[in-house]
Amino acid sequence: MPKFCPYCGSPVKGSDKFCIICGKPLLADIPKRENEPKIKEIKKEVEKEKLEEKPKEEISKEVDNKDILEVEDSEQDKKKSKKSKELKDAKPLPEDVKEQMVYYIEYNDIQLNKKVLMEKLNEISQQTKDSRYEYELDFKKEVNIKLEAVKTLISEMKQKEVVIKQNLEEPFIVQRINTDIETKVFQLENLSREHKLHKVDRDTFEKLRDKYKQEKSTLETEREDLVAGMKLWIQDLKLEKAEISSGRKLNKGQFHSKEISEEEYTENDKEFDLRLQKINTKITTLEKLTK
Repeated sequence: MPKFCPYCGSPVKGSDKFCIICGKPLLADIPKRENEPKIKEIKKEVEKEKLEEKPKEEISKEVDNKDILEVEDSEQDKKKSKKSKELKDAKPLPEDVKEQMVYYIEYNDIQLNKKVLMEKLNEISQQTKDSRYEYELDFKKEVNIKLEAVKTLISEMKQKEVVIKQNLEEPFIVQRINTDIETKVFQLENLSREHKLHKVDRDTFEKLRDKYKQEKSTLETEREDLVAGMKLWIQDLKLEKAEISSGRKLNKGQFHSKEISEEEYTENDKEFDLRLQKINTKITTLEKLTK
């Protein structure tokens, strides 16, 4: 069966590797496994030529950048691993510290609740300006009941706030330790200055220096243990926050897919929003207490 060049259509022999008319290679009938090594060799040659064409500085720069990225990734992994280990090895918080943390959280939660209730009070108060408030007894009665209920809740919140305020130890223990550490640093600096001015003899200087250093180290260890334990609590709260956010998104999805009514969606969304505000208040409170 006669063969023809796939490029120009000229007749060719079976043994021809090139078309004698257009000069193009006749590789269509060569088995694929014979072609592959040649293609690989050609690719290697091309890559080699590209490298030879590139300046050595450019090649070196590419290698250095790759090394830098690998080092950065490695450092990030180490930091994550270290942080995870620190949280895992965190000591349980003392009960009195946990109690104080709860008081601080409750105190700030009350501030949020008071704000929400004041907004609600203003919202209901607007209804007293409605014409129905003056002429419809049932409407007026309903508004007054709501007003009284919100005012009662605000009053209760204020009473609870007073009680919690009495139990709060201010400043928080971490801040007290920070102040104590600053005091030790000042004592060490002052001791060194006094020694240089020959106001303190060598023996006294060394004894006091070692004493202050030891006390400072003990305080720093205590602070690290407390902060590590508090960060564990914060981590749990952030997980809880993520779950609430997922629930809020699901609620939105159900509304868009018409599984729930607009009224149900709005009511649920308000509840999710309040829960997120409350958990954000907790997280913010604890993060401030760690500093």
